[in-house]
Amino acid sequence: MKRIVTILLLLVCAAAGAVRWLDVMYYTDLATGFVTWGSYLWRYALAGGVLVLLWLAGWMMPKTSASLKGQSTAQGLVALVCGVGFAALGGVYLAAFDQLGRFELALAVLYLVSGVWMLLLGRSRFTPEFEAPTGSALFGIAGTLALYLLTIKRFGLAPTGIVRVNTTLEALAALAALLFCTAQLKTAYIPGSKSARWVWISGMGAFALCTCLALPSAVWSWLQGQSELRSMVEGVCLALVGLMGAVYALTVSGAEKQE
Repeated sequence: MKRIVTILLLLVCAAAGAVRWLDVMYYTDLATGFVTWGSYLWRYALAGGVLVLLWLAGWMMPKTSASLKGQSTAQGLVALVCGVGFAALGGVYLAAFDQLGRFELALAVLYLVSGVWMLLLGRSRFTPEFEAPTGSALFGIAGTLALYLLTIKRFGLAPTGIVRVNTTLEALAALAALLFCTAQLKTAYIPGSKSARWVWISGMGAFALCTCLALPSAVWSWLQGQSELRSMVEGVCLALVGLMGAVYALTVSGAEKQE
């Protein structure tokens, strides 16, 4: 039953993402982030409605899950893909080294650290028995710092505002990715903790915001020449984190032995 609910909600998120694609392509001013038709409140109602559904469904999920305590090929594969994506993102940033400020240079280095961390995390999920990605959680914490800086950048440095739907959703996507990755970090070192429910909620939230609602504007803006390549790749990497959240949610809800 829990697996069926998760699949249905993933389809709801995908449907919201399809609506978002159409909205970005035809009813959004990419240069400013303002909508050109209808009220911006309807956009937030769509996103908020999906998130409320996810939150309510999350209470059906178990507090612990066997899928977080041992081997999980699906989790390992998607973590490896994310690791490659973030390493590539760090490379895209560093390719324009002479144009980077100190904040962006720090972000580029931390993206590379995130890439290595996710590769190590992915490798650890292939072992039959539980194995922490590294000997210390400090490297894992360092691996999430890039998302922390990105959240600060999008909320504090970008021209966000409630009427700028694009930039607001992008900021919320960075926050959702950060919340999921911190939950994932905890389970990577303390698999027996009662955090499976939060992994499910934050993972589904990351899928909804990062993959379904924020990715359309990142890709379409780049295709229309309204943003730089690194902004588009950044959006794709966050979408990969959202995909990882969906995989974790599916495995958590479908594990045979749960409490």
